Amino acid sequence: MKIILVSSMQFYSKLQKIKVTLENKGHKIILPLTDESYKSEKNIKRKAMEDFNKNLRDSDAILIANFDKESNPNYIGVNALMESGMAFILNKKIFILNSIPENCKDEFQAIRVIELNGNLKKIK
Repeated sequence: MKIILVSSMQFYSKLQKIKVTLENKGHKIILPLTDESYKSEKNIKRKAMEDFNKNLRDSDAILIANFDKESNPNYIGVNALMESGMAFILNKKIFILNSIPENCKDEFQAIRVIELNGNLKKIK
């Protein structure tokens, strides 16, 4: 399965570990580029979203890697929320690594986000 990883860039090192784990299971994984990769762009966020859209069309799923961030358990940022909406529109599978946070539980359940509860083996 071809999967795009999405998360707060604060967790980039964790994304790299997840990438290796999933690739060892035979998946093709796309990591987001860091903002540093876009330093020559006038609008970094827009270019990153355009790249995400291109990759999303050619993928099977996204995996939202949500971790505790400061006082927010299982944090999901605005970009990850937007990206999950785009994946829903394109009928892609949407996985979430840890439990769905309360502030978006109804919406994620409505679009059938698959909770992995930390178990990457559940990705099929």
